[in-house]
Amino acid sequence: MRKLRLVAVASIGLLALGACGSQQGAAMFVGDQRVTEATLDGYVDGEIDAYLEQGATLADISYGDSRTQAAAIVLVAELGRAIGLEAPDTHGAANELEAQLIEAGKYYDELTEAAEPRELTETEDDVLMATVMPDQNLLQRVVEEWATSEGLTQEEFTEFTMAAQSDPTVIEEVVRAWGEQQAGLADDLNGYIAEYDVSVNPRYGAIDISPLIGVFKVEVPQR
Repeated sequence: MRKLRLVAVASIGLLALGACGSQQGAAMFVGDQRVTEATLDGYVDGEIDAYLEQGATLADISYGDSRTQAAAIVLVAELGRAIGLEAPDTHGAANELEAQLIEAGKYYDELTEAAEPRELTETEDDVLMATVMPDQNLLQRVVEEWATSEGLTQEEFTEFTMAAQSDPTVIEEVVRAWGEQQAGLADDLNGYIAEYDVSVNPRYGAIDISPLIGVFKVEVPQR
């Protein structure tokens, strides 16, 4: 129902990993699981090799961005397993990173659906509207996700569209309802990150697995 919202992961300049015996060679920790740099970098190298084979050039590829995005995907997959969510069938995946993406996407959707909506703060409401309303692509995605979550029929969606054309506040209320669900999800994700002592090696950049970066913050600690 909802697509995994990791393609907009914020990226910053990579930082050097400090020498710390228990963390040496670790890309991330999720609960009692330790994902190694070799494993995660292997996923990224495989993806980049595939891009190059398809005609891309090195100038078309940002290794840092690819590494940060891969870390976010693997982190969500590991978090879903730690929580105890049921794994999806990934036998059709082209490679291991795609399998991780399928798994992470299912877990993220399930966590979204399970989240309890909460009232937005005044600041969240202002930033949400300022972010979504002027962006037609984002606004369309928000409306479609809301309509799907509400189980609207095609006829009901047509009626909603007609009502929204005559009264702009209808759209605003939909965006706000969607935002309240995402706020609940962000709260849950922050809670899980703390509960499972999630952290990522700084060399993978700043990872924020928020449902809407810039509005809700779900930053992953670095160590």
